[in-house]
Amino acid sequence: MSDTQEMREQQYQRFKELFELGRQRRLELEAKGETRRRSGRKGDDYLTEEERQELFDLGRKLSGFYVKDGYAYCQGKSWKLPENSSLLKNQTVAESELTQTGHI
Repeated sequence: MSDTQEMREQQYQRFKELFELGRQRRLELEAKGETRRRSGRKGDDYLTEEERQELFDLGRKLSGFYVKDGYAYCQGKSWKLPENSSLLKNQTVAESELTQTGHI
């Protein structure tokens, strides 16, 4: 297995761990009688802000999604991002990570 494959496997394992962590927290609260409807909104997924951000970052890396020169790329398609897009703020970080992993 190549280093890139091993890294992706580790990222995928961490991705699954974060989902499992949220699930366990939900089950623990339900066992105590505390239930709430999951809406998919921030705070309803039982993750901390840091865990949520890590989960999103891993999802982008694993999906092959990246931003370069004001365009978003995914699955062979691209589209121009609005100038006020929050994705543009992370563009330089994403590009350096993709260069290191050989994606661009």
